[in-house]
Amino acid sequence: MAKAKKLSLLERGRIVELHKQGLSQRAIAAEVGRSKTVILNFLKDPEHYGTKKSSGRPKKITPALSRRIRLAVRQDTGRSSTQIKALTGAECSAITIRRHLREKGFKNKKLIQRPRLLQRHKTARLDFEINPQYKSFFNKCSLR
Repeated sequence: MAKAKKLSLLERGRIVELHKQGLSQRAIAAEVGRSKTVILNFLKDPEHYGTKKSSGRPKKITPALSRRIRLAVRQDTGRSSTQIKALTGAECSAITIRRHLREKGFKNKKLIQRPRLLQRHKTARLDFEINPQYKSFFNKCSLR
């Protein structure tokens, strides 16, 4: 089960005031809209509430690295995750970078291979546009 958000300063002050008025923990919980367990834990030690260091494995991608990764993607969207890793100097795998970008809302789109537009293509396109026989053909076509 996911953890709920910590009590805000406003909620903490409200809990203390309601406790001073003599309300029960259950009544305070109903009034504030939080569980009676969080009210109990806060009232046990209000000074040190929310100061316990969180346990668990530390993140490989720090907030600063996250900003650098997103900046690298915005500068050139065609970069691969290995290129982003090399550019940012990340100490994690390319898969981790890919996962991080997906979590941040970036979509993975592979670029479509297209032949280069050469000068002969440009002249052929211009000739097609200028030639009157094609204009009459397209004037007869209906796009409905």
